[in-house]
Amino acid sequence: MRRVALCLTLVALSSMGIAGPSAATASQPGGRSRQRPANPPELKRLEAKMEEVRETFLRDTNQLIKSFEDAGQYDRAKVLLEALQKLDPQNDVVKTKLTELEDRILDAGEFEVSLDLGKSWQPIGAVERGKPVRIQVSGDYKLVTSIEAGPDGAPSANPAEDLIPHVPFGAVMGVIAAADAADRQASDKQPRPFTVGSQYEKPADRDGVLFLKVNVPPGAKCTGRLTALVSGAAKP
Repeated sequence: MRRVALCLTLVALSSMGIAGPSAATASQPGGRSRQRPANPPELKRLEAKMEEVRETFLRDTNQLIKSFEDAGQYDRAKVLLEALQKLDPQNDVVKTKLTELEDRILDAGEFEVSLDLGKSWQPIGAVERGKPVRIQVSGDYKLVTSIEAGPDGAPSANPAEDLIPHVPFGAVMGVIAAADAADRQASDKQPRPFTVGSQYEKPADRDGVLFLKVNVPPGAKCTGRLTALVSGAAKP
């Protein structure tokens, strides 16, 4: 890894046109420096050396990425790919490989959860800010409920339990909240639930625990089965 870090530094410097003090400047008395006149043979030698370093770096990095993949260390392989992408943002091969690797990371951590229909928020697993979360929900269910309503509509005293207005009725929804129950209750700003539906994939907007629930009235009787395949969350 030290060799990779050194090569990254060299390539980054070369991409900015920095070849080192021996190629551009010479010290003068009094702390001043002057630019040396261009020496075509020296420049040609340095450019050849820079290309050799670049090719060696790319070869060694690709081998290291493959070794990490073969060992199942997808996160470490991703770090190297992201470094390559920063050095060459327009490289389509790196972009494609990075997308494929992110899918493999999600697939490797996938697990199945049976949702508790009609019940309160169900903890699924811990998520990290910026890391992708993928949820695929299958199945169907029926619900029966009786809500007493008056001229002002149905009562709504507990937003955590009642229907969420911006989520479709009956849809699977999620929320990312603090891991500790005391922290959740003490928070002045409650996290906003989001629609999951049959398929959802986005980076987590915060650290915390992913919760899932169907958007039905409290006390609704639900029959059927919904199964969620979840990736990007650490099982509790």
